[in-house]
Formats: sequence, structure tokens, C-alpha cells
Amino acid sequence: MLSAVDWYKTFAALAGASDKVPTDRPMDGVDASAYMLGKASSTGREHVLFAGPDGDLMSVKYGQIKVIFRYGLGIDKPLVKPMFPMVFDLASDPKEEFNLMFDKMDMAFMFAPAFEALIE
Repeated sequence: MLSAVDWYKTFAALAGASDKVPTDRPMDGVDASAYMLGKASSTGREHVLFAGPDGDLMSVKYGQIKVIFRYGLGIDKPLVKPMFPMVFDLASDPKEEFNLMFDKMDMAFMFAPAFEALIE
């Protein structure tokens, strides 16, 4: 799993310029160069938070689990906030067609990793 913010640190490492990445402030992103070069089996990223155009949280992806708090139906349409967050298992449902909150209310434990990512 990678996010757009990971490219800065990754490209810096691939170019041998990791020392040019600022250390005087928090920098989003992980260095996934070892993964890109086939030297690691993981990128080092466990979760991704997605923010909307207003800066508020839209969804959290943790491994193969995605929790959606808000979503858009088009760029010219207002954002939709469902009554309950929607939970998808991307391993078995990559198109996000089957909301586990509708079919399997016992899946609420999947919120735990998402909320841990938010707290972090």
C-alpha cells in the first residue's frame, strides 16, 4: 500500500538524497524504496487516511479493510455522510459493492484498526 505522499521520501532515497528530506518538521509519507527495489515484502505503510476537499476525513484504509465515513457521487455533487460508516473487505470485494455493516453487523471489530490509525 502506498499513498501519493510516499513518493517524496521514496524518490529521495532512490536518488541517494535521503539526507535532503527535512527533519525539522513532521513529514508525511514513508520511504518505500526497499519495496520498490524488491528488497522488502512491504512498503512499510499500514494505513492511509483520505481527506475530502474540505480537509475533513473521508475514509481510512487499513490493510484490506476500508471504512468510509463520507463519500462523493461526483465533483459537482455534495458529499454524502451515511448514517453509519460503511465497511468493506477489499480482499473479497475490491469494487466496494458489499457494505459489511448491512450484511454482517458483527464486523464492527474492523473499526478498531481504523480508529487506531486515526488516533495515531
